[in-house]
Amino acid sequence: MITKYKRFFLTFSVALSSFLYYQNISLGSENTSKVQIPPAAPQADIEMDSNLKFISLSLQDSIIYALRNNFDIELSKLNSKLSDQDITIEKARFDPTLKLEGNIENDELPINSRLVGGLETTTISPFVDQGKTADAVIQSLIPTGATVSVEYNIFREFVDPNPFRLLNPSYTNYIEAKITQPLLKGGGWFYNRSPIYIARNNKKISLSQFKSKALEVSDSVQEAYWNYVRAMENLKVAKKSLERAEDLLRKNKIQVEVGTLAPVEIIDAESGVASRVETVISAENAIKDREDDLKRIMNLADNEIISDATIIPTDKPFFEPIKVEVKDTIKVAMERRPELTGLQLETENAGMQTKRRKNELYPGLDFTGGVRYTGLGDEVSGANDSTFSEAFQGEFFTLTLEIPLGNRSARSAYNKSKLNERQARINVRKKELDIVVEVREFVRQVMTNIERVNATRKARELAEKRLENEEKKFNVGRTTSLEVLRAQENLALAEFEASRAIIDYEISLGNLEKAKGTILDVYDIKLEEESET
Repeated sequence: MITKYKRFFLTFSVALSSFLYYQNISLGSENTSKVQIPPAAPQADIEMDSNLKFISLSLQDSIIYALRNNFDIELSKLNSKLSDQDITIEKARFDPTLKLEGNIENDELPINSRLVGGLETTTISPFVDQGKTADAVIQSLIPTGATVSVEYNIFREFVDPNPFRLLNPSYTNYIEAKITQPLLKGGGWFYNRSPIYIARNNKKISLSQFKSKALEVSDSVQEAYWNYVRAMENLKVAKKSLERAEDLLRKNKIQVEVGTLAPVEIIDAESGVASRVETVISAENAIKDREDDLKRIMNLADNEIISDATIIPTDKPFFEPIKVEVKDTIKVAMERRPELTGLQLETENAGMQTKRRKNELYPGLDFTGGVRYTGLGDEVSGANDSTFSEAFQGEFFTLTLEIPLGNRSARSAYNKSKLNERQARINVRKKELDIVVEVREFVRQVMTNIERVNATRKARELAEKRLENEEKKFNVGRTTSLEVLRAQENLALAEFEASRAIIDYEISLGNLEKAKGTILDVYDIKLEEESET
């Protein structure tokens, strides 16, 4: 019965070690996340032609180019790849190792004896002892914390003189299977696999940081895009105002020539034209500034050809009032915000670290057990046959207890991990509060901008009616050019404000989607995660 047990133990150990050596031990499936940014829309395809003067871009295309080219995004992707390597490093703790060792010893010692080799002698004779050793060990750590090893050793010895040895030279070998299992400190499935769990969570944290950066970049792009559109709309309004002033100047010149208007009216009209020319110049400069802001976020300025080309935004501001429920919006944000997900994972990691540190408070209690088969022969084959014949065998069992006195280092590490876990939980609660405040703020902005759009539209309509009335009064001589110019200026200001309100509404919608964590969904941009086992 004992022989069967030994045979099973040895066979199992050899099989396990061989498996560990020739294959990577499977430690569970791993989610390897690959972040992919879809190609830009076909209409935004850019041919690198030195004659390129214009680039037509939608807001979606602009966001995609920014996600592709932004340096912060690139750094976040590299951090995610670094986390993949950390997972591999932690899993490598369970990789088996093969150790090979060879040793040769040749000793010749003087014999201080009258009896050498069974014969009497009066001279100092040498005693020759030659030994050659070869040793191979396969060893691996397994997820329970145990160290499993299989060792094969063969020793060749030649002795001269040798009157009493049965074999000379002789080959002695043994094969030994051994396992050392920690029972308290350092033992258990969780303790030994938790570094892998933590590394995988760190990978997810890196991915959440990547998503968070993608949301920030997307929000910055939509703000820069709409500010660029706003600058172009402001230029249109300024040019319209200039056209009205030039039309008034033309009419005044005609009336002065026919004698129905005083020459001073021409001066007022020319002053109005000059003022509006200055506004147009400022608006044109603002367009270039806002265009550079957009190019900088998209990192297009890095390319000399593209940076010289003019961006033509294809999306126009569109006002469609929406109804936003604060509670539902907050709920979505709590589920979708990657920063909150990252903090929750950090809290989970802190909890696992606390559990690991608690394990390290225990004393060390290790159990070691094994079986050894020994053989002897005048050749290697004979020694091996003797070893596997099970004629010479033994087993050993050891129980080792190690009690740290004081254990201050482990206790301090445990207390520190508990504080870190508490800190992580507070960070989660703080972020939740920040998200609630942020969402409520952007919901108010959206609602306010809806009211602003309606109010500025009404103000523009009234300014148009006032200008129309002033022009009618001017035509019949009941008012002056100065009043008409003032009415034109008021209309231009009302048009500026109306355009500004709509653009602010578009920006606030983007800000709200960013606060919800859904801005990429709105623009149909996906960060794909392909899970591989």
